[in-house]
Amino acid sequence: MSDRDASIFESERELDEESVRRAQRAVASHSIDADDCRTLLSMLGIPLVPADSETLSGAAGAETV
Repeated sequence: MSDRDASIFESERELDEESVRRAQRAVASHSIDADDCRTLLSMLGIPLVPADSETLSGAAGAETV
Protein backbone atom coordinates (compact mmCIF):
# COMPACT_ATOMS: atom_id res chain seq x y z
CA MET A 1 0.00 0.00 0.00
CA SER A 2 1.41 3.37 -0.95
CA ASP A 3 1.74 6.22 1.52
CA ARG A 4 -1.05 8.06 -0.30
CA ASP A 5 -3.39 5.07 -0.06
CA ALA A 6 -2.55 4.66 3.62
CA SER A 7 -3.29 8.34 4.22
CA ILE A 8 -6.66 8.09 2.45
CA PHE A 9 -7.51 4.92 4.39
CA GLU A 10 -6.65 6.60 7.71
CA SER A 11 -8.76 9.68 6.82
CA GLU A 12 -11.75 7.48 5.99
CA ARG A 13 -11.27 5.54 9.23
CA GLU A 14 -11.25 8.75 11.28
CA LEU A 15 -14.37 9.98 9.50
CA ASP A 16 -16.05 6.67 10.13
CA GLU A 17 -15.20 6.83 13.85
CA GLU A 18 -16.65 10.34 14.02
CA SER A 19 -19.82 9.14 12.28
CA VAL A 20 -20.12 6.30 14.79
CA ARG A 21 -19.74 8.73 17.71
CA ARG A 22 -22.43 11.00 16.26
CA ALA A 23 -24.76 8.07 15.69
CA GLN A 24 -24.17 6.83 19.26
CA ARG A 25 -25.01 10.26 20.65
CA ALA A 26 -28.13 10.58 18.51
CA VAL A 27 -29.39 7.17 19.61
CA ALA A 28 -28.53 7.88 23.26
CA SER A 29 -30.39 11.19 23.21
CA HIS A 30 -33.55 9.48 21.97
CA SER A 31 -33.35 6.41 24.22
CA ILE A 32 -35.52 5.84 27.26
CA ASP A 33 -32.72 4.30 29.33
CA ALA A 34 -29.34 2.54 28.98
CA ASP A 35 -30.92 -0.80 28.06
CA ASP A 36 -33.02 0.85 25.37
CA CYS A 37 -29.89 2.57 24.04
CA ARG A 38 -27.95 -0.72 23.87
CA THR A 39 -30.86 -2.41 22.11
CA LEU A 40 -31.26 0.36 19.55
CA LEU A 41 -27.51 0.52 18.87
CA SER A 42 -27.47 -3.24 18.35
CA MET A 43 -30.50 -3.17 16.04
CA LEU A 44 -28.89 -0.44 13.95
CA GLY A 45 -25.53 -2.20 13.81
CA ILE A 46 -23.76 0.65 15.58
CA PRO A 47 -20.94 -0.59 17.83
CA LEU A 48 -21.18 0.27 21.51
CA VAL A 49 -17.42 0.88 21.73
CA PRO A 50 -14.93 1.95 19.04
CA ALA A 51 -13.41 -0.80 16.91
CA ASP A 52 -9.89 -0.12 18.19
CA SER A 53 -10.86 -1.95 21.42
CA GLU A 54 -11.16 1.02 23.77
CA THR A 55 -13.25 0.29 26.83
CA LEU A 56 -16.23 2.41 27.75
CA SER A 57 -14.39 3.77 30.76
CA GLY A 58 -11.42 4.73 28.57
CA ALA A 59 -13.33 6.10 25.59
CA ALA A 60 -13.63 9.85 25.31
CA GLY A 61 -17.22 10.96 25.76
CA ALA A 62 -18.41 7.47 26.70
CA GLU A 63 -20.03 8.77 29.85
CA THR A 64 -22.79 10.30 27.72
CA VAL A 65 -23.62 7.07 25.84
